[in-house]
Amino acid sequence: MELMDRATTARDNRGQHRTRWNRLLPWPVLALLTGCITTQFEAESVIPPPLVTRIPVVVGVHMPAAFREAVHREERDGAEYVIALGKAQTAGFDRLMNAMFTRAVPVSATDAGAASDPEIRGVLEPVLEEFSFVTPRDTGTSLYAVSLKYRINAYTPAGKPVDSWTFTGYGAQPGGALPGQGMDALQQAASIAMRDAGAKLAVEFREQAIVRGLIDAAPASAPATEEAQPPP
Repeated sequence: MELMDRATTARDNRGQHRTRWNRLLPWPVLALLTGCITTQFEAESVIPPPLVTRIPVVVGVHMPAAFREAVHREERDGAEYVIALGKAQTAGFDRLMNAMFTRAVPVSATDAGAASDPEIRGVLEPVLEEFSFVTPRDTGTSLYAVSLKYRINAYTPAGKPVDSWTFTGYGAQPGGALPGQGMDALQQAASIAMRDAGAKLAVEFREQAIVRGLIDAAPASAPATEEAQPPP
């Protein structure tokens, strides 16, 4: 949060300096200096299978198109940022669900659980609520920082809303300060934030689901933790 606050102040100050330069420089020079540079990349999924005790239930998983195809677009300081998030977060969430539950069954809609598999106890739907980032020009530091906020909606097999949880991931990586530079650093920061959100989901989901009565607590004689094997 401190980075985000500092970024807002820095952007306001740059706006004042930009106005002053606009009065002093001829328009051809301004056109050259303010040309839009595009930073475009696809976030990479680096969410490893979590080492957790599998929750002994079968769940349906509905990933809406807005989640699968999510792209963040933003113009800032003469640079355009186009960040594709959908493929990476879809792959990461699918990996998490299959590691956390006995089975995770893809379903076409939140009310399709009962018709898809009679063993489904509930349907989970991930939603990307917020993506934000700051650059070295925003903060005055060498860091690119990314914040990802997810909400997981839970439904009965027939589609009745039951509950929801939010998980926020953060990631930071040092890089260059000029527009168009630091693409790799921003990409790595986004991947770290995605991994952080996934780790929080894996650790906190079971406890919250037990507290809210959605799943049964494991008996005292529960078997040892089952380790999900990493991909080859």
